[in-house]
Amino acid sequence: MKRRHLLAALGVVLAAEAEAQNLVRLAWMEPGTASAGVARLASVRAGLAENGLAEGRDYVLEVFPADGDYQRFPALMQQALARSPDVLLVTTIASVRAAQQATKTIPIVFVGTNDPVGAGLIDSLARPGGNTTGVATMSDEAAPKLVDMMHAALPEARRVTVLINPGNPTNRPIFESIRAAAGSVGIEASAIEVGAPEAIDAGFAPPSASQPDAVIVVLDAMLVTIGGQIAQLCLERRIALVGPGREQTETGGLLSYGPSLDTLIRRSAYFVKRILAGTLPRDLPAEQPTKFELTVNLKTAKAIGVTIPAGVLALADDVIE
Repeated sequence: MKRRHLLAALGVVLAAEAEAQNLVRLAWMEPGTASAGVARLASVRAGLAENGLAEGRDYVLEVFPADGDYQRFPALMQQALARSPDVLLVTTIASVRAAQQATKTIPIVFVGTNDPVGAGLIDSLARPGGNTTGVATMSDEAAPKLVDMMHAALPEARRVTVLINPGNPTNRPIFESIRAAAGSVGIEASAIEVGAPEAIDAGFAPPSASQPDAVIVVLDAMLVTIGGQIAQLCLERRIALVGPGREQTETGGLLSYGPSLDTLIRRSAYFVKRILAGTLPRDLPAEQPTKFELTVNLKTAKAIGVTIPAGVLALADDVIE
C-alpha cells in the first residue's frame, strides 16, 4: 500500500477511535515529511502533556505531511476537515492561510509562525480576531541581531548567501533586513531561493574560490526540515552556516541566534488547552518569544577551520563541543 493511502487509512481508524472514546481530535499540518517532523511532533506532545492532556486518554493527534510542498496545504486541509477536528495546529503562513480559507469556525492555532500580523493572519497580537491565534517567532525583528552575531564571530566575512523559501511571504522581507544589516558592516548579501527540499543541491555551486564566506538560513519550516542537508553541503565546502535557531547548530551549523522552536511549539499547547476549555481564539492574545538564544558549535568551527572569538563564546547561551 502506498504511503499516502496508508496514512489515509490510518486517519479513518484514528477518527473512529476518537469518536468511540469521545476523545478530542487534533490535526497537525506538517510542512515536511512525517519522518522529518518527528522532533516537532515530540514537542507538540510534550507541550500537551505539560498542560495535562495525554494522547490516547484525552486526544488523538493526526498528522498531514506536506513533504515540503506548500502548494499541498489546501488539499491537506480538506483531508483534515473530513476528520472533523476540534483544533487545527499549523506552523507556516501558507498552512495558516489554507486553514483560514477552509474554515471560519474550527479553532486554528499557529505554531512558531513568522510575523502573523504583518502577514495578515490576525488583526493584532492583543486581539487576534476570527478563529486564529497562537505563537509567533519575531524572526523578522531578530534578523539584524543575527547578522551582528555572525559579524562578531566571522569578522573577515565579506560575502554571504541567504537561503529563502519563495513560498513563504516573510522570507523576502527578512532577507532585505539581513542585506541592510550586512551592508552596514561591509558585507554583501545575496539570496538563493529554495522552494522545495529537492532544490537545495542546485542552490549550492561546486566548491570554488568564489563561494561565500557564510550561508544564512532564514527561518522557514521547510528549510528547518532539511537543515541537516544544508549543514552537510556547507561542511563539504567549509562554509560557515548561520541560522535563526539552535536546530541549525544541532545539525552542523556554526552559529544560531533566535527563539527555541521547541519552546514555541510546546507553548502552543497552552492555546489548545484554553480553547478546549471554552475560550474562543479571538479572546486569546497571540504571543511572541520572550527569550532569544545564541548557540555556537565548536565542533563545526574546528571542521571548517574557524576560530570563534572569546567574546562571542562568552555571550553564548550554549556551546556545542
